[in-house]
Amino acid sequence: MEPCVTKKHTGSVYAISDNIVGSLGFSTAENVRNIRNGRSGIDYVNVGRFSDRVLPFALTDDTELNERADATSIPRRFTRLEQMMLLSVNDALTGSGIDVTAGRCVFVISTTKGNIDELSTNNPSNLQPMLWEAGERIRRYYGNPVPAVVVSNACISGVLAVETAARMLRGGLYDHAVVTGGDIVSRFVVSGFESLRALSNNHCRPYDAARDGLTLGEGCATIVLGCRPDPKKTENSIIVSGGASTNDAVHISAPDRTGTGLSLAIEQALEHSGIGAADIDAVCAHGTATLYNDEMESQTFRTVGLSNTPVYGLKGYWGHTLGAAGLMEIVTAIQSLKQQLLFRTLGFESLGTSEPLNIVTETRNAPLRRILKTASGFGGCNAALVLGIVDETVADRKTT
Repeated sequence: MEPCVTKKHTGSVYAISDNIVGSLGFSTAENVRNIRNGRSGIDYVNVGRFSDRVLPFALTDDTELNERADATSIPRRFTRLEQMMLLSVNDALTGSGIDVTAGRCVFVISTTKGNIDELSTNNPSNLQPMLWEAGERIRRYYGNPVPAVVVSNACISGVLAVETAARMLRGGLYDHAVVTGGDIVSRFVVSGFESLRALSNNHCRPYDAARDGLTLGEGCATIVLGCRPDPKKTENSIIVSGGASTNDAVHISAPDRTGTGLSLAIEQALEHSGIGAADIDAVCAHGTATLYNDEMESQTFRTVGLSNTPVYGLKGYWGHTLGAAGLMEIVTAIQSLKQQLLFRTLGFESLGTSEPLNIVTETRNAPLRRILKTASGFGGCNAALVLGIVDETVADRKTT
C-alpha cells in the first residue's frame, strides 16, 4: 500500500472505525445512544471499595465484562483493564479489513496508571504493572510484529496518542494505527485525588456555578486510523486534520490560570490544519468540573476566539476516565460529526466561569464540519486536535 504523503494540511489521516467500552455500554452505538437519552453512568459506590466514604464513580459492569471476555475467548491471564482494551479493539477491528499482523500497522496505547491495581494485596499475582508491558501484551495478542508505542502524559494521554499515531501515518512510517487506551478506578487513584481534595461528593457539574470537583470513571476506547478512508463508507469520512501539544510547566497539579499553554496548543493545531478559529463549529472540551480547570478553559477560549463557539463536555456521563478520557471523547466527537449532533453538557445549569462560554445545554442537531477536541492535565500538559468531516453536503447545508 502506498504510504501517506508527508505534507502540511493534507488531512490525509482518516478515522476508519472505533469503539467505546465503559459505564454506558460496550459499543460506540450503545454509549452514544445513552448520551443522546441523557443517561449518566455515574452512581454511588459503597464505603470500602475505593474509599472510606461513599463517593460517586462511573464503573464498567463486571458481570458483562466477564461474560463478553469469555464469549470472545479472551484468556483469563489478561487483567481487567487489558480485557476491556481487547474487547474494545476486537469491536473496532470487526469488519475493518485491517491486517494487524502486518508490519505496516502499529498499536498505540494510551493510559495513565495501567494495571496499577496489581499492586494491591488483593491481587497477589506476579504481573508487574509496567505500562510498556501492558502494551506489549496487547499487540502480541493480535500477532502484531511492531513494538507497541505507549503514550502516558496525564489526562492528555488519549488526545496525544491519536496525534502521535497520526504523525506516524503522515510521515509514511505505517499505513494503519490501532489507538487504544484505558484506565480503571482503583483505591490508589482515588486516594491520590482525595489527597488533592479534587473529588466531588456528588455527580460532577462541568462549567457550572455550583461545581466542586470531578468524578472519577473508568473505560476504554479504540480508534483505527488509516491513510485512506474506509472504502465501504462513501459518506461522512472523518479526518484528523491537525493537532498539537504544549506544556506550561506552571504547577504539578494545577493549570496555568491564564490558559497560555492550552491557547498555544489550540493555535498550533489550527495552524497545522490550515484553518482559523472561525472555522471550528464546536469544541469537545476537557470540562473536569474542577474550579481551576473550567475557569482556565474559559480564559483560553476567549483568548483564541472561541467564546461564542458551542462547547460541550462529556464527563457528566462517564466521569473522568484519565487515559481513556481523550479517546472516548474523540470517538464521541466523531459521532457528533457523522450524526450532525451537539451533545448536552450533563450536570451544567448556570455558568460559573468568569469568561463567557456557549455551553451546549440540550442535545440538538447542528451543521458541523469541524470539531476541536482539547485536553489538559497534571504537570501543565495540554493538547488539541482538529477533526473534520469529508462531505461537501455538510458545508452546503451550512451556507444555505
